[in-house]
Amino acid sequence: MSELYLRLLDRVLTPLLLILTLFLLLRGHNLPGGGFIAGLMAAAAFQLQILSRGEAVVRQQVGRFLHPGIGIGLLTAVSAGTAGMLDTGFFKGLWFDIPLGPLGHLEIGTPVIFDLGVFTVVVCVVTSYLLGLNAVAEGVDA
Repeated sequence: MSELYLRLLDRVLTPLLLILTLFLLLRGHNLPGGGFIAGLMAAAAFQLQILSRGEAVVRQQVGRFLHPGIGIGLLTAVSAGTAGMLDTGFFKGLWFDIPLGPLGHLEIGTPVIFDLGVFTVVVCVVTSYLLGLNAVAEGVDA
């Protein structure tokens, strides 16, 4: 059974870590941040979940999504690079302008899509690793 302070920290810090993750992911290619560091922040939120709720609960909730997520993230990152290469040249970015009506418009490009793929790979690999470490620490056969 986890301690009361860990459950309290989980309720307070997990939403803050995920908001910081979103900020770092979207800030990505223009300023420091991006998919890798955002993925590590999200994995830290999952580690907090593992410590407060237990490895078995987190594995039951997200365990089946981790290995397919690695493949989907790799496919997303590679396809973002390939799309830019096929259209404009080697390592060139493509930018799409999505109108949002009265809110303005959203400019999204292949660097952001690449960062999203890297983010997915990092979250899934690190969370899978952390679940494995906690399973070994608890003496459970993963």
